[in-house]
Amino acid sequence: MRATGRKRRRFRREFKRQVVEETLAPGASVSGVALRHGLNNNMVFKWRRRYLRDLAPARSKPVKLLPVSVVEAAESAIRSASRSPSVTQELSRIELDCADVRIRLHGPVDAETLRTVLAVVRER
Repeated sequence: MRATGRKRRRFRREFKRQVVEETLAPGASVSGVALRHGLNNNMVFKWRRRYLRDLAPARSKPVKLLPVSVVEAAESAIRSASRSPSVTQELSRIELDCADVRIRLHGPVDAETLRTVLAVVRER
């Protein structure tokens, strides 16, 4: 219960921002900043959490993980692939089923190509 006659203090948004930004300076402590301004540590921590939350980029939609299965080639195919580059290209294959899209990549696929393909699918 609060003491009678004592009013709750209100602070302007600009003041809160100034205090929080002081706590973010290298070497600054929340306790030290709060003490310097005559504030409660917990209150400054609360302001800081809100400030940092508002600065953070909006959360993107959760990523839906897709089922993946790895199919092993027969040992003889692997042995012959090591001798013949054309067989290696035939064995290199990536298939992705995303919602209403099926992506099939055959042959050697570099990381940049795969990133580009996935970025296009994500934008759909």
